[in-house]
Amino acid sequence: QHYVINHLSIAESNHQLAEALSGNGNDKDSLAYYEAALSTYEKKLGAHKMTTEVLDALGKLHLSFGNLHVSHRYLERSLVLKRMLFGDENDTVVDTLHLIGKLQGKSGDIDDALGTLKEALRIRRSNQGMDSLPVAAIVNDVGVIHLRRDQHDIARTCFSEALRIWKDKLDKNHKYLGEVLLNLAEIDHYNGDLDDAIDKLTEALSVMKLNNGERHVSVALVYYKLGLSLTKKNEYVEAMDFLERSLLIRSAEYGDDSILVAEVLKSIGSLCLDGAEMAKARNYLGESLKIMLSKRPKDIETAECLYSLGKVMKKMKYIEEAKTYFEDALRIRMCRMENDDIAAAEIYTELATIYEEKQLHDESLKLHRKALEIRKSTMGEHASVGDSYHMIGTIEQTKNDLKAALSSFGAALVIYQNTRGDDHLTCAKTMNNIGIIYEATNECNEALKYHREALRIRKKNLGKDHLKVANSLDNIAGIYQRQHKVDKASSALKEALRIRIGKLGNDHLEVATTLFGMGIVYCDKGDFNRAMDCYEASLNIRKRKLGPTSLEVAQTLHNIGSLHALTQDYKSALSSWQSALEKYRTLLPDDHHMIACTIGNIQMAENVIADMS
Repeated sequence: QHYVINHLSIAESNHQLAEALSGNGNDKDSLAYYEAALSTYEKKLGAHKMTTEVLDALGKLHLSFGNLHVSHRYLERSLVLKRMLFGDENDTVVDTLHLIGKLQGKSGDIDDALGTLKEALRIRRSNQGMDSLPVAAIVNDVGVIHLRRDQHDIARTCFSEALRIWKDKLDKNHKYLGEVLLNLAEIDHYNGDLDDAIDKLTEALSVMKLNNGERHVSVALVYYKLGLSLTKKNEYVEAMDFLERSLLIRSAEYGDDSILVAEVLKSIGSLCLDGAEMAKARNYLGESLKIMLSKRPKDIETAECLYSLGKVMKKMKYIEEAKTYFEDALRIRMCRMENDDIAAAEIYTELATIYEEKQLHDESLKLHRKALEIRKSTMGEHASVGDSYHMIGTIEQTKNDLKAALSSFGAALVIYQNTRGDDHLTCAKTMNNIGIIYEATNECNEALKYHREALRIRKKNLGKDHLKVANSLDNIAGIYQRQHKVDKASSALKEALRIRIGKLGNDHLEVATTLFGMGIVYCDKGDFNRAMDCYEASLNIRKRKLGPTSLEVAQTLHNIGSLHALTQDYKSALSSWQSALEKYRTLLPDDHHMIACTIGNIQMAENVIADMS
């Protein structure tokens, strides 16, 4: 029995059967036969051409399965044997170098991959000329590496050169043409030419199906790429369909714990995150992360999965879990990349917002500034740099460091104007904040200038009846009120009220807030009847929406009491103030200034009533 199992003829049969299975797309089934053949070849033949062929085949299969460390062991053994048997410049050495270069690229060793592939290309061109089919295959993979380095023009040149050779020498439906279409589609996807990318992927899908069948892993890859491009186009239903098809094939071919299955799970999870399906997103990303941590715990793809899970947990309000995921993602990024990795800036920003929610302003600022420095060094004058300045300004404003906040908002505004144009809504948002700071520093004319410009931009982009237009009108009214221009203030508030009633209805809290502000303005004008109408309308809405004991109800009652006092109806004033005080005492600390103010008003009303009697 030992003799039969180890006989060369049995090994050759295993070898041939493995090749036949692999050729028919049954890659998983072929593994055992290749391994059986290799065992006999190594015992009977040692350093032999047949041994290297099987080592290459096993390395290639494990490479396609994503088992990169296993693949590397087989290919390195093959390369040593080949150089011993054939020398460094032999074509069969190039075959193995080519596979090792692809392996290095998938492992993230981009520079090593490029060096290996260029060495393989040099030998191949020397042996076979410039336009052979094997030369085109290596040129195509050199393009893949340049694509990974974001050198898209060089990558496109490589892909186009490979496509020229293949079109000249191969049938129009050859699988190599499908592969290069895939690569060109990836460039289109990155550049935002999504329709072109989808067209190329659709053509590649037809080629792959024709050559390999409906359920081949190459078809799964095209489905995966189509899912990504459709996701970027916000066509979520179609994207999900293609991603699920890819997952079905990869799970069947590679097993549920394959890194390539994890890749699809991560993309489906991210798609669910975009679609606000948080529970599904958590499940898919969690499954993906479990596989990645077991297979490639320190890879960039694992960091990406951790980052997406952090965003999911943050949206689900699991803040501590989100923080842990973001920190783990950052740790991997910092080990694998340079300090100017733009993805690290995104993580810093997410962590900064978590610290801000916790009111840890200094820690938040520190992280936002790290993100800003990365973005400035890698992106130059980019809108994302403006976003960093804006977030920094918001925290500085919260800390009441108004001078610093004004500087940050000013820097953001300049960048937004230069990158997005003077009339972009981000300019309006930033001008609004600048206006608020100028108002806080009593520079009302400057404040009014920025609020008016924000109003103009919002009307132009959103229409005159948008709620953000109403917000700008509120800000303008507030400044007019401080300047004692009560007619202009009431006009602005009337317009804001019209917009809010039209958009939100008569019974909304924002309508109540606007009515409350109008009551103050009418009171300043001496139009007490209209002021009372506004206060009472505001009070009725607030009672219905917030309950009779809310702080907003107490504030409205306090102002109604003050209005009664202005009309010398001190009994009504006393009743309103007493009702307000009762609510304040349940909602505010005993030393709060509104409690002291209301007590003072009540004593004054009681004294006046006593004097009158």
